[in-house]
Amino acid sequence: MTNRTTPAGIDRRGFLKLMAAGAATMPLALAGCGSNQQAATTSAATTAAGISGAKLTFVGDDAFAPYRYLEVQADGTQKVVGLDIAVADEMANRLGFTYDFEPQEFAATLASVQSSDTSFTMAMSSNPEREQTYDFTRGYYQPLVGVLTMNGEVKTVDDLKGKSVACTTGTVQNKFISAVLPDGDIHTYDGGDQCLQEVLAGRIDAYLCDGAEGQSMRDANEGLVLGFLDRAETKDYVGVYRIMATKGASFVGAFDACIAEMLADGTIDSFIGQYVGEDFKWGDDTSASGQPTTGVVTAAN
Repeated sequence: MTNRTTPAGIDRRGFLKLMAAGAATMPLALAGCGSNQQAATTSAATTAAGISGAKLTFVGDDAFAPYRYLEVQADGTQKVVGLDIAVADEMANRLGFTYDFEPQEFAATLASVQSSDTSFTMAMSSNPEREQTYDFTRGYYQPLVGVLTMNGEVKTVDDLKGKSVACTTGTVQNKFISAVLPDGDIHTYDGGDQCLQEVLAGRIDAYLCDGAEGQSMRDANEGLVLGFLDRAETKDYVGVYRIMATKGASFVGAFDACIAEMLADGTIDSFIGQYVGEDFKWGDDTSASGQPTTGVVTAAN
């Protein structure tokens, strides 16, 4: 299925799937977004002039609520909605590009983005290994690591000792648990839905997941218990969520400038409140969003 979004629309709400959108082939004017209203207006106009009219591709898992998931419409069709879709739609509206969504499993998404300078994905944390291959904007969302079980709330890494743990292959949660519990009983799967089913069936004790994804899964499955690990335990492995594209993709600077603008004017917090919850908002301090990675140049840096 392909989801086509125009710059004017921001449709969303629901519970279980994702979207994908692409990249510009034309050079971009990499101007930044200021924190005050006058600077934000100027930067928006400058970046939009560079990317306006571009056709992009957003690649990613469409079963990653509340970031990207499928919602049944009144006419019976399915539409991809969620936090990431809302942010991407708003960027398209401000910068004047369009995008197609291409649903893929997590591992396939990485390869697809790497091989195309007109594709991007979202809800990705940066690390030195990934930064050798990909460029990242500053963060637009600060996640928590969640643990889904059928009995007993897990709040610390020590609580996971002696348990069988599932996670999605290649994710930051996978890298985190492999590092902190190198001798643990860890099982990896291609998608979060598979991890969930293993826990529901009683074959696995705990699913280590994105906290907001775990929140949606808990709400949809009676008997599931969700705990959150403290950020102090996970901060070295799980960073803020960013937009990711292949190294050198020309549109990343314009995206970063727009994210800076949307953090400053409260737009992203309004989307987080709608799709994730009030407790996950940035509030007055967005300093943890950081900066784009090395090589991405914007006037917002």
